Amino acid sequence: MLSPTACTLSDVQTVHTPTAEKLTYILSAFLPQYISTADQSSKPLKFVVIDSLAELFHDSAKTTTQTLVERSRRVSEISTLVHSLASKHRIAFLVLNEVTDVIVRDVPPDCGTMSYRDQSRWFGRPNSIPGEDSKEASLGLVWANQVNVRIFLSRTRRRRYFESGESDQPMLIRRLSVVFSSVSPPVSCDYIVTSQGISIIPGSTSVPPHRTPLDRVGSPDMPSTTDPSMSNIDGKQLLPSLPPLDIGCVEDSFAAEAKAATPEDEWDSFWADNTLPDDVYTQINIPATSAS
Repeated sequence: MLSPTACTLSDVQTVHTPTAEKLTYILSAFLPQYISTADQSSKPLKFVVIDSLAELFHDSAKTTTQTLVERSRRVSEISTLVHSLASKHRIAFLVLNEVTDVIVRDVPPDCGTMSYRDQSRWFGRPNSIPGEDSKEASLGLVWANQVNVRIFLSRTRRRRYFESGESDQPMLIRRLSVVFSSVSPPVSCDYIVTSQGISIIPGSTSVPPHRTPLDRVGSPDMPSTTDPSMSNIDGKQLLPSLPPLDIGCVEDSFAAEAKAATPEDEWDSFWADNTLPDDVYTQINIPATSAS
């Protein structure tokens, strides 16, 4: 379906949206107008990428209760528009997010309540191999409740030689993890990126272990999950076993990363040639609508 004859770069349109307000305008007015006035002979709009949502909420303002409430309101508004367009016009939306570091602190004995830190382990970060849960998705619980699928893409600390002739250097192994989904259970796999595209590594698929809601890292009844030697206790699995691919892998390092060739990013020139001008918003005749 994504062969060059069916979908080429000439079919990709881009719009610069530096603020949450402009993205709201794009979703509420620009896209509906674009869809309704599109030439019947042209290919219909079926896929929208927002890159990235968290970028719109970076500012120098001090974080306060008021700014957090405003951010939540904006996120909910954008989500409502996305869901409406996806449902009405059968469009797939891919919304890129950012991640933040997970700070592990010593916690007091369990008091019978579930904190946000406990909850975020279920919706905010993957846990298929040791160390993968050191990052979590930004925008918190508000955005997590708006999406149907959350997928993590990450670079591991592993490299491996392959006999594909792609390179004489060990290739960086990457990880894809489905944190939650409306159509799939949580699952993870390793993959590599080559000039031919993305290739899944056979035998690397794994399912994260079951975690009870009040499991706490470092609590007396559970050893720290940072110790890879701990695989089970009293017959209960605590950590998933590493894929067979890890045997014989070389550890990734900044030195190995620096040696890898870094080709010029072709997308930079593509965005420069295809981004719509800033005055595109004023060139479209959109009838005024009453506020609801």
